[in-house]
Amino acid sequence: MAAIEKKNKLWTLIFGITVILSMTAFFLMYRMNNEYTARGEQPIQGILCLDEEKAAGKLHYLAREWQYFPGKLLTPDMLKENTGYYSRYISIGEYGGMELGDKNASPYGCGTYRMILILPKKEQTWALSLKKVFSAYRIYINGELAGEVGDPDEKTYKEQIMNRVFTFQGSEMAEIVIAVADKNHVKSGIQYIPVFGSPVQINMQRGLRVLGSGFAMAFCICVMFGVLTVHIRTRTYLSLMIDVWIVAAFLLEIFVDILPSAGIFYEASWISEAVKWVAAFYMLVNTFGETDCGYGKIVLVGTTVYACSLAADRIWPLYEPIIGGRFPETGGMVLAIAFACVLWRDLSEAYKIRLTYEIYSKQTELRLLAQKKHYEKLKAQMDETSRVRHDMRQHLRVLAALLEQKQYEEMQTYLCRYTREFQERLTYQTYCKNQVTDAILHYYEEICREKRISFQCQVEAPENTGIEDTDFCRLFGNLLENAVEAAERCPDGSPRFIRVQIRARNNKLLIEEENSCTGSLRRGRDGIFSGKHSGQGIGTASISEIAARYGGLADFQDHNGIFKAEIFLRLTKKDTEDKLFG
Repeated sequence: MAAIEKKNKLWTLIFGITVILSMTAFFLMYRMNNEYTARGEQPIQGILCLDEEKAAGKLHYLAREWQYFPGKLLTPDMLKENTGYYSRYISIGEYGGMELGDKNASPYGCGTYRMILILPKKEQTWALSLKKVFSAYRIYINGELAGEVGDPDEKTYKEQIMNRVFTFQGSEMAEIVIAVADKNHVKSGIQYIPVFGSPVQINMQRGLRVLGSGFAMAFCICVMFGVLTVHIRTRTYLSLMIDVWIVAAFLLEIFVDILPSAGIFYEASWISEAVKWVAAFYMLVNTFGETDCGYGKIVLVGTTVYACSLAADRIWPLYEPIIGGRFPETGGMVLAIAFACVLWRDLSEAYKIRLTYEIYSKQTELRLLAQKKHYEKLKAQMDETSRVRHDMRQHLRVLAALLEQKQYEEMQTYLCRYTREFQERLTYQTYCKNQVTDAILHYYEEICREKRISFQCQVEAPENTGIEDTDFCRLFGNLLENAVEAAERCPDGSPRFIRVQIRARNNKLLIEEENSCTGSLRRGRDGIFSGKHSGQGIGTASISEIAARYGGLADFQDHNGIFKAEIFLRLTKKDTEDKLFG
């Protein structure tokens, strides 16, 4: 019970710290990375006076004090002819539609935006960037039609939403008039701040935004595809319901903000916000319910940041980022990164498990192969023993004949020659009585002979150690396989050797192995890095794991081109008097 309370306190602490840090970060973004609060000149009652020297060297965000004529599609000529049209001054994005905050008015309709720019006296090229005006408009610059997107006229209305940049030559003064109409979109009018400046700076900003948005979308799609693929293959990865809510939230974010031409109705806009909030709430609750899973803390942080981004979007609605995405997009990106970290960790674990399985499979194959060769040698020795017994009758007849003839010297010479031959034919070296260990030692002895590596082995250990044969196979297999590979990499002319010593002392099995090598060990926080790939060495990790399981340890060192491994294991059976010899 105490452990559960401690864990809940930890998760609550993580949640609280994440909320504080997230809201602080979003507030700093609102203050320092916001087109509404960017430093620079701002219009006053529809007139913007630009600095004579610095006007062309920076971007100007036309966020405030636009002169707005509601319900009218006006042209510059109409404004000159009649100065009595009703107007008011508004900020871009201050209202979601044409209703201008009136809850009883329709969010659809038309209106005209107007601004006067006081430019430097020297004529030069200027650019105005309009991002997604909803949903059709005409723009006039200095009294002339500069462009048309869709058709805002009542009878021939045709909506079209796209990002556009309009350039013009100007000096001293420029008048910008934008006539906008919308009939059914979730947003109406100019909702994104127009940006004014030199064409080079405008295009550079647009290029960076497109590049960043494309990378973010590709990253999120890859993460969702990876999570979905792993879930389909394993049927156990995360929760499918969480995946559904995440996909729904991301798709709504994409389709509402990136693909607005889909034509979502204004009355249905609340669905987008509802799904986002439900997704965040559901993931938070589900994450708190999965406190025992390995990925819980990462998902908790990502989900909390995403929920905070939705809250920040409601607290600071007038936020248009200079660099990066809006609050929900930033929070969604953090959530995607959290899931990417989980996916990467699990894929790394799966890769490590696969490597470990391959090692185990290889060790099993090695064990079978070593025992097969050991059996073949024993069979050959038994066949040789049968032949020696068969030949012995002939030798006895010769010795009997020499004895009858009293040729004692010839008999002694023949007997010495026969004894030498008998010993040579029946001599078979046995390292130890444990068949698995003996088979593996003989197997690697033969490999060393083929690769011209000196192999020396001395064994003095009890027959019954209580250590499983499979563990012995893994331990000696990994140890000697690494030794052979290291010695084989030594350049020609340099000594190549492997020395193994096994002995039992004080109810402990001590294993010492030395071999020639090149280079030095690369150590990391989790162990020794492999010399064959960039990750941790599976063989040395397996040896250390076996040693720890039997109450021992494994130490690996290298010095002056010699690798040395020292391993000790506690014997589970006090049978140390039964010595094996090599």
